[in-house]
Amino acid sequence: MTNIFKAMLSAGFCVAATAAASQSLTGGDVTATYGGLTDSDYDASGYNLSASGEIGFDRVFALQGDLSYTDTDLGLLSSDTIAFTGHAIYHANEFASFGMYYGQESSDGDDLKYYGVEGGYEAAQLKVEGYFGISAIDLGDAFAGTDFAADGAIIGDFELNQAGVQVGYDVNEMFTVMGRYDQIHFTDALSFDRIGAGVSADLGNNIGLSAELGRLSTDIAGLSDDVTYANIGATYTFGAERGATFGARDSAHTLTGF
Repeated sequence: MTNIFKAMLSAGFCVAATAAASQSLTGGDVTATYGGLTDSDYDASGYNLSASGEIGFDRVFALQGDLSYTDTDLGLLSSDTIAFTGHAIYHANEFASFGMYYGQESSDGDDLKYYGVEGGYEAAQLKVEGYFGISAIDLGDAFAGTDFAADGAIIGDFELNQAGVQVGYDVNEMFTVMGRYDQIHFTDALSFDRIGAGVSADLGNNIGLSAELGRLSTDIAGLSDDVTYANIGATYTFGAERGATFGARDSAHTLTGF
């Protein structure tokens, strides 16, 4: 399934890239976010820097690219993660858009791939966006050269289902209230949920500020834990009023509180 999806999306990118030579950037955004856990026994915090840009070929088809860097600390552990995501987008009309995405992220030599479908609707004061896909963790490097590999352990991608939805409502010309829910799971043995609510403010000159508070819940083989997270961010938007059409799909933006 992974190879078929990658082939379809790659073909779309190749065709679109040929047309992109004569196109210009139609919208995008640059964001810096700082976040952390507020009720954990660990000193857990970090920051994320991300940028998105979208190229439109006409009023219907577009390509979007996301680049993200995350630096996090958890007690004595630290991690640097770099992620890139590509979106092939179909604008059905002025209100609704649909797309496919594929991305990869790397953290200290460990790789994660993610791919899926997405959709969004924006009209008047309401904006809704949702996605459904797969996150595949490469276990090859983790088992290579170990007794597990010698004993015939599964070497390859460990795939988990992932889905989420985000809703925004413009209270007035300056303030927007937001809510989100994200989940990743592997049958009933492993699940991770994020639920959050926040507010953003348009300061003018394409600059916005945001803040979010939420809960991260983990359930592994019947053992569960919940922690509270909070983040603040600043965004610069260019081109189209909304910037890029879709949000980022890497783990920092879907599961870890950024």
